Amino acid sequence: MDSLAALMTSPVVNDVAIDTDSVLILKFIIMSVTHLLIGTVQGVIQTLPEFALWIRATGPAGHMIDPLAHAHINLVGGVTMAIMGLFYYVLPKIVKRPIYSPVLSNTSFWFSTIGVLGFFSSLVFLGIVEGNMILSGMTYLQALDAVGPIHHILIISTAILMGFGYWIFIVNIFMTVFQRRGGQPNAPVA
Repeated sequence: MDSLAALMTSPVVNDVAIDTDSVLILKFIIMSVTHLLIGTVQGVIQTLPEFALWIRATGPAGHMIDPLAHAHINLVGGVTMAIMGLFYYVLPKIVKRPIYSPVLSNTSFWFSTIGVLGFFSSLVFLGIVEGNMILSGMTYLQALDAVGPIHHILIISTAILMGFGYWIFIVNIFMTVFQRRGGQPNAPVA
């Protein structure tokens, strides 16, 4: 675990220097695999009869856990983070120049990571809280009212963080593709 922590913060692991670009790509891969692990464990748990019945019995609250949280941690967290890492690895080889901004690359990693994990956690937490309220006799609207604005604050704020991460990634990719070596725009001529 110490090696993983060192990798996330330093370009030297076990006295072996790792270039900054490789560290970034490894961070995306490690986070992608972590998201897929979380999603796989959740998928197994939610197929157990007691959990599956609970999720179905809670209606819209259970829907936040399966499919919403499950799909987001697997597809948005696992697959998209892997694709982002792949782009950061392959694109410099194709366009024969480095990624436009390593700072934007790292920023996109942290916004995406915090956003995905926050969004997933919010959906699961709210699904459990509101689901238990429904099972105690409330309707979904009553449960939403009882939880109050925190429901929307959690979901919207983490979705915004996730979105920032992806938009920063998109800007960085486009800037890499459409910049000449000297830093001048290389946009296609209309």
